[in-house]
Amino acid sequence: MDLLSACWMIRSLDQAVSSISLDSDNNLIAGGWDGQIKKWDSDGDLQWVQNLPDRISEIVFHNKKIIVASGLHIVCLNSDSGAVEWQKPLEGSADSLLVKNEQIYATSSVYDIEHNDFLESAIWSFDLLGEHNWVTKIDERPWFILSSEEQVIVGLGRPKSGWAQVLPDGKIVNHSLPTDSPVMCGVKAVTGVLFGHADGTITSPSEIQNRFSHSIESITTIADIVITCLEGGDLMAYNELTELKWSSAGFPITCQSIGFTISDTTTHWSTRWSGVEGSLEVRNLSDGAIIAQSPISQTRCMTSNQSRVALGSEEGNIHVWQNEMFERRLTSSHDLATDASSERNILKERLRALRDK
Repeated sequence: MDLLSACWMIRSLDQAVSSISLDSDNNLIAGGWDGQIKKWDSDGDLQWVQNLPDRISEIVFHNKKIIVASGLHIVCLNSDSGAVEWQKPLEGSADSLLVKNEQIYATSSVYDIEHNDFLESAIWSFDLLGEHNWVTKIDERPWFILSSEEQVIVGLGRPKSGWAQVLPDGKIVNHSLPTDSPVMCGVKAVTGVLFGHADGTITSPSEIQNRFSHSIESITTIADIVITCLEGGDLMAYNELTELKWSSAGFPITCQSIGFTISDTTTHWSTRWSGVEGSLEVRNLSDGAIIAQSPISQTRCMTSNQSRVALGSEEGNIHVWQNEMFERRLTSSHDLATDASSERNILKERLRALRDK
């Protein structure tokens, strides 16, 4: 099946897509490298366009607000109109966002080109009206921020590494991990938070869960399955007993996500980029078998929910797949392949009969 022809809709920004997200009503919001942001409703109709100061690196939702990281700023938009309600500058690039208990947490970092490293980072707090509550400066870059139960957690890079709990008043409580390798990514799993490290280790707060040969670039999880992307292009899936379920090697992976379920099969979506060409792969999550794959332009952002999967490309295109339509196209494709195979078998039988005369 040609995945691109099976799209439920294709839309476009006027620039490369840098961030994309679906809200709880299946409205689609996409932001670009030059700051443009658009919203389409659940039927695919364009609702509004807004232009912000710089690259959109993250999009989060809260009630009727869309809060985005845009270059050096945090910006709050009205979800219905796209109007800017407030905009606040940070010191350094705005990286990650989280809303918890009516408080917006944001991380920022300052990168030094000469030293090829991050010099200083910070965690900020604002209320929903944009009033600044506090800022806490740290030496380590927080590579992610997430909420787990009542805690706000960040994973830290060098020099301290480990993880930190961010208290509502801005105080930081540092915690070590079973390895002192810098944390590169993290995810909230059924059993708690998992941390991916630069040395290929995946840890929980108390123990090493798994170890691989290359740095962990991303982790996603559902039920008892953990899927991790390694530096270099390996895609690995293991269960809660850390037994390898399946793996796939190839060009570096640019993004991955657990997709919708079709015919009781949960799908996993990933994109790769060779430096020249890209590919999109859809798998059966349980065994890693390829369901469909297609060439695709370079893609750096992906989002999904129980009914849709959306990708944003460097060319500015946004491809969206819907579960029911995807399953119909897949079934139709299989039926056509079966019919073609049957016709070939009939032709072979006729040829054999002619040779036997």
